This record gives sequence, C-alpha cells and structure tokens, in this order.
Amino acid sequence: MVQSLPVRNNATPDRAEGPARLGRRRAGYAKSRATRERILAAALAEASHAGLHKASVAGIAARAGVAVGNLHYHFGSRRALLRELMGALVADLMPRLHAIDADDGADFFERQRAGLLAYLEYLRANPAHVRLADEIKLHDPALYRRAVAGWVERMAARIRAGIAQGTLRPMDESEITAQAHFLLGARHFLEQMVESGGGTWPEAVVDAYLALVRDGLALRSQGFRAERRRA
Repeated sequence: MVQSLPVRNNATPDRAEGPARLGRRRAGYAKSRATRERILAAALAEASHAGLHKASVAGIAARAGVAVGNLHYHFGSRRALLRELMGALVADLMPRLHAIDADDGADFFERQRAGLLAYLEYLRANPAHVRLADEIKLHDPALYRRAVAGWVERMAARIRAGIAQGTLRPMDESEITAQAHFLLGARHFLEQMVESGGGTWPEAVVDAYLALVRDGLALRSQGFRAERRRA
C-alpha cells in the first residue's frame, strides 16, 4: 500500500515542500500512473493470450517491462490486479454508447443500429474480449451481474425514449425491462459470430436483426392494434 507523506508543522504537504520538491513529487505521481496503466495493458494482453485464470504475474510483469514487485506495489495482489482489469473491460464500450445515446436527432432504430455497429467494430478490434467477458462471468459473477444490470438499464432508457418519441408502441415497465433483456441478448449473438470466425459478415446481418425487432416493437396503426385485440 502506498503511504502518504507526513505533514510537517500542521502545514499541507504542498506548502511544506519547496517548488522543486513538489515538482519532483508530481512527476513521480505521473510516472506511477503511467506504470500502473502499462501494467493494466500488459495484464489485458496476457489474459487475452492465456485467459484470466492462467494469466501469471511473471508473464504480466515481463510484458509490462517491470519487476514483479511493481505489480504488488501498485495493485496489492494478482487478484486485485485482475479484478481491476475486469472492471476496465466491462466499462470499455460505455463512452461509445454514451455518444450514441446523446444523438437526440436519431430515433430508436437508428440508435440501435449505430450501437450494434459500434459493438461490431469493438469486437472486430478486440476478438479476445469475447472470451474474457465469459471468464468474468465465472471469476467475478457479482461484477458481471452489475455490468449486465447497467446495460439493461441503458437499453430500457433507450426504449423509454423511443416510446416518448412515438417510434415505439407503449409498454409498461415490466415489458420494457423484458424487452431490454431481449435486445441485450443480440450482443451475445454477435459475440458468438465473432468467436466462430464470422468477423467479416456484412451489415445486412444487423439490418436483418433490426427488421425483426422493428416488427415486434414498432408503433402500429390504430386499426392494426384493434385487429390484434379482437384476435
């Protein structure tokens, strides 16, 4: 564990130290952060190659170009390092999805298509992450459940926005949650395609899937709804 420096004469460390020493400390912190990020990148590379379970401290240290002691200094243990890596993997796609959801001019299906294509791009660039995501489910189920809950809520929010926009038919909260889970399942379908080597399939696959979704969720005419109620 990194210990904080003692404060002398009840002054803050910044005031107690001269500008030169303060500058050295800040440079040291920046170097420490860079080392930490390098170790995390090395852990990702090692886990992608060997899997989370077989990723060794020695292998990670060799990839990062640091001593094994540096790993323990920055993360405390192999388990803590891998847990932080898993958290980073789970959150990796979120900024892209935030950007897609921020597009107020797009309707539900446009956002869904953009989100799936962004996910395809991510999977094509990081094919090993599919296997690592499955390993997270086994190694840290609580983290995996929290991640899934966050994804479901994001999808549910997108559905609510589609209903408010008039693109989707009205639904109660229980159906919104169920539909969010179903739509999230499409990502697993895409992951399986990547894992089986179908990394060059056309965008028509996404469009075919969305045609199926559109038929099940799109706002229909009053006459069509009335006909369904009579049936």
